[in-house]
Amino acid sequence: MDLEGIIRKLYPNIAKAREKIIDEIKFYKGDKYNVEEIADIIIKEIINSIKADEIYTFPKTGISAGEAGLGSRGIGDHIIHSKLFELTGKSIDEFDDAGIKNNIVVSIDGIHSRLSYFPFLAGFYASKATLRDIMVKGAEPLGLIVDIHLSDDSDLGMLVDFEAGVATISNVLNIPILAGSTLRIGGDLVLGERISGAVGSVGLLRGRDFSRRRIKKGMKIVMTEGNGGGTIATTAIYNGIPDVVGETLKIKDLITCKIVRDYLYNYIYSMTDVTNGGIRGDATEISKITNLSLIIDEDKFISLINSKVRKMLEDLNIDPFGISIDSILIFTDNEDLVKRKLKEFGIESDIIGYVDEYKNYPLLTYNGKELKPQFRESPYTPIKKYIGNYSPYTVEEISKRLDNAILEAKKKMNEVLKNLKTSFT
Repeated sequence: MDLEGIIRKLYPNIAKAREKIIDEIKFYKGDKYNVEEIADIIIKEIINSIKADEIYTFPKTGISAGEAGLGSRGIGDHIIHSKLFELTGKSIDEFDDAGIKNNIVVSIDGIHSRLSYFPFLAGFYASKATLRDIMVKGAEPLGLIVDIHLSDDSDLGMLVDFEAGVATISNVLNIPILAGSTLRIGGDLVLGERISGAVGSVGLLRGRDFSRRRIKKGMKIVMTEGNGGGTIATTAIYNGIPDVVGETLKIKDLITCKIVRDYLYNYIYSMTDVTNGGIRGDATEISKITNLSLIIDEDKFISLINSKVRKMLEDLNIDPFGISIDSILIFTDNEDLVKRKLKEFGIESDIIGYVDEYKNYPLLTYNGKELKPQFRESPYTPIKKYIGNYSPYTVEEISKRLDNAILEAKKKMNEVLKNLKTSFT
């Protein structure tokens, strides 16, 4: 519960804001404090902070993160990331799993927002995800970086449990945790037990990378078995099927990346993982970079999903092409060799398709079925299904309002840069 947000939303109705935050403080803190006195102190703070709004406030788009699909791994998320690229001067061919500068590869992955009450899982999957992002580019991992935020009422055991999840991946792969940060969300003004944060990783390339820009027409797509990660675990937990979670506590995706790096380096061109919005999302990003389409055999794709995970998705009527299953996609012209070597290490894989010239959609099946990009990833919890896979705003409207926000942000950025450069010289 964000006490500052309540006051700002109700301002200038201070009496109503005071009544509301007193109720919230009592709910979480009980009789520990003089809640009326605390409420008055907080209100004074926020009123003081509002004086700074005219100078330091952010540009308003009128569209919330949820309405725009931020973090929901679909078209909305893709638009937002593209606009951030414009703001920071990045090129579209950097739209990849990880960032690469010379021979250094870096990535950061936030914890799944619905795994706050399962911190071990949150730490485990975020660590696995960030390492996978650098390893699919061909990097050798050097270390992990942890950033974890707890709300004011979070039990310290949540922090310990999260760290244990990170340490599990660190230990099994012998990759050290190099640095970390522990903070509270909103300091004293965010009540509750929710946690947030991220795990980052850094790696070293010994040769060329496996970037998406290297994907060419005619290449075959080899996909490995998909056991799922944070998204599949969340699906299982919040649909009351916790036994499926055990299927996701595997690292075959990371082992695949290591096998490719150590044994198949000269026989593949690119790798990526089936995560951000499933293969629909991956295909959208790949197509944006390469102007090509992925043509896949939908039956082979589905057959490579872990059988328990696949049954859960079928039972819950969740589209398997729009959800993260944590398979690895390998782009090669030596597909039989790749399959054979993976099999030697106990990794199931198959040729699920090929790369072709652009066919009006990023992803199609062998029989011509168009697997169109979705606004969000496949809804996989009851509340996601209720909210639906759409936005009240068109793609054009979101894009236009983001453009206006970027103009305002650039103005602020350039003003500060001007002063900084003057003082620097």
